[in-house]
Amino acid sequence: MLTATSRRAGFFSLLALLVFFMGPFSAAAQDTHALTGTVVGSDGEPLAGATVEVEALDRGATTNADGQFRFEGLEAGSYMLETRFVGFQSRQVEVAVPEDTPVRIALEPSVFELDDAIVTASPVGETAYQPAQALNPQDLQDRSGSSFGELLDGEPGIAMRSFGPAPSRPVIRGFGGDRVLMLENGERMGDIAHTAVDHNSSLEPLAAERVEIVRGPASLLYGSSALGGVVNILTRDIPRDWQPGSSGTFALEGATMNESASGFGRYQYAGSNWAGTARLSYRGAGDMQTPEGTLPDTFINNFEGAAGLAYQGSSFEGGLSFSAVDHNFGIPEEAADPDEEAEIVMEQQTLQGRAEWSTGGFIEDIELRAHGSRLQQEEIETEFAPDGSVDEEEVEIDYDQWSGGATATFRHRPVGLLDEGAFGLNVQGLTRDVGGDEAFSPGIEEFSAALFTFQEVPLSDIWRLQFGLRGETQSFEARPNEDFPDIDAGDTSTALSGSVGLNVQPRPELEVGLQVARAHRFPILEERFADGVHFGAGVYERGDPSLGTEIGWGTDFFARWETPRLHAEIAGFYNRMSDFIAFTPTGETFTDSDGDVWDVFEYRASNAELLGGEAQLTARVTESLEVGGILDYVRGANTDASEPLPTIPPLRTTLNARYDTGRWWVGGNVRLVEDQRRVADEELPTDGYALVGLEGGLQFDAQGLHRLSLQVDNLTNASYRDHLSRIDRTEFGVPMPGRNLNLSYQYRF
Repeated sequence: MLTATSRRAGFFSLLALLVFFMGPFSAAAQDTHALTGTVVGSDGEPLAGATVEVEALDRGATTNADGQFRFEGLEAGSYMLETRFVGFQSRQVEVAVPEDTPVRIALEPSVFELDDAIVTASPVGETAYQPAQALNPQDLQDRSGSSFGELLDGEPGIAMRSFGPAPSRPVIRGFGGDRVLMLENGERMGDIAHTAVDHNSSLEPLAAERVEIVRGPASLLYGSSALGGVVNILTRDIPRDWQPGSSGTFALEGATMNESASGFGRYQYAGSNWAGTARLSYRGAGDMQTPEGTLPDTFINNFEGAAGLAYQGSSFEGGLSFSAVDHNFGIPEEAADPDEEAEIVMEQQTLQGRAEWSTGGFIEDIELRAHGSRLQQEEIETEFAPDGSVDEEEVEIDYDQWSGGATATFRHRPVGLLDEGAFGLNVQGLTRDVGGDEAFSPGIEEFSAALFTFQEVPLSDIWRLQFGLRGETQSFEARPNEDFPDIDAGDTSTALSGSVGLNVQPRPELEVGLQVARAHRFPILEERFADGVHFGAGVYERGDPSLGTEIGWGTDFFARWETPRLHAEIAGFYNRMSDFIAFTPTGETFTDSDGDVWDVFEYRASNAELLGGEAQLTARVTESLEVGGILDYVRGANTDASEPLPTIPPLRTTLNARYDTGRWWVGGNVRLVEDQRRVADEELPTDGYALVGLEGGLQFDAQGLHRLSLQVDNLTNASYRDHLSRIDRTEFGVPMPGRNLNLSYQYRF
């Protein structure tokens, strides 16, 4: 295990390595040119606020009031510009640098094209609107966090399940854990973050180039268990497009709340038809500071690295990447005892591949994605002697997992009533062994296979239908260990999921839609067989081998009004589930052989319903000033017992304002969270609270090559309790972060 001193030395070595790499890049960028242009509509009127992106460099600009944009620091060569604007078709234009005259880009009106296409929502690139969000590189920098749970918390309908800063995950519309499918480049990550609150995702947020969240028919392409939705994290480990030469990103980030420091570097070198890339990152943080003091055992020490190679030919493109992570973070299970410490050490190695063929026939495109990973994770308890030295160190639980999967997607041309669509096959498999002094479940061997399709039907110029189907079978067999030597259990289950959506856009500004879905989820290992103390989570878990497949029926309604000055959106949902599995406090306690007392939680199935919705409003008051607000609400109930479901987020309202000149910006937000008194038996209620945040930043150049961002969270240092936090507040008071200043710098070349 790496010591704190060796990890700090590693961080400074990382910075030195990145600075070494940066030297030749700065020198190579001296012979550069500017590119200017104007974006107009089909009537010749300038379009203010259009997005223009240099695809190969991941650099973007927004047009001013006269529709003008400007890029500086471009090397001589040919570049592809992609231009997007609400209500207009996106357009790609190839330009040469240097160019004698400014570029003029004319856009045509569009009925269903979005200003920021959600790639995950459709395999064909164009789709009717769905309840979806996307965060680009600038958004990710402005919303910095040590985990994807922190980073996405506060997006419409998205909350955070936390157990300290490191092991936090998104909760979408009240669904969390295995019901929110987190993907890396469209494939599963191979970690075990979905299985328990003390486990974290294996990808560093700084490595993400884009994050997409989507629900609806297209989610069936990725997994039928995604009742809440899909979070797809896109990286550049296998490049998709490039210009010959060098490019990359360098980022630094620091925060005061836990004295954290992070560094990230990515370098890409490309020829005409190939590209190689590598990235390296480190994140280190001390214990979390709350308004009531320090919460022990919440430190972070994470290293990550990856390398990839891609090739493009006339009808083929694809590549391979390899990544490795070394995560070490504290969990506050033993925070009440200063003589004990709890931590998780995780190592993972992952191989990913992607290949795509353009065939030119009815099946115009075939894409194959594959991944395989090895994960080793230990939950360690350390006891200290009075002089501070280590007295005893025990591995309470360890996981050893091999996993892999592949997805083949076939995209077809329009046929009959169907527009462009896709169908495919997905297979997944894993073997997990569970050991340690307190292994609370057996291991498992699992295999699943699924057939799926996603189709769109243009009914008229303003009506559009889309639907998805997925049939899946899963087989599992429990693997014995020392604590479950006689386990002999296995099963094979099949299920069918489907979803259909109807969109209408009677005028360019307005879009309305309705979706209906049937989804299923197979119980996971812990829900079936857990029976013991889960040391990292700080509870005694009890599963139920008789649990069956969850079946959910859901409806989703949305309406959106979009103009250059106003964005308004409202969405409502209703989900009814049979055999819905909830992690439920029983009110019982368990005393182990050492005299430690643990609260007992059970996995219980019941019929349940969740309903709620989100509303968004953003108004552009001037060319630079935007104001807006977000409101979301979820209500969950166990309909068998006529009582609330546990861990349902309360009503939230966020008000925000931002003044952005394109070169610098300032803004602020207020998040108002109501009391949560609708709680399950033995679940503690939480009080409402208000959090104030500020933001600001500066682009040192017009295209954002150098970008500095400042974010202030919990400005008033409010003491509050998040209802989804799993840290026991009867022991630790109100353990949520206090005031935090986060400063980040990013350089793209």
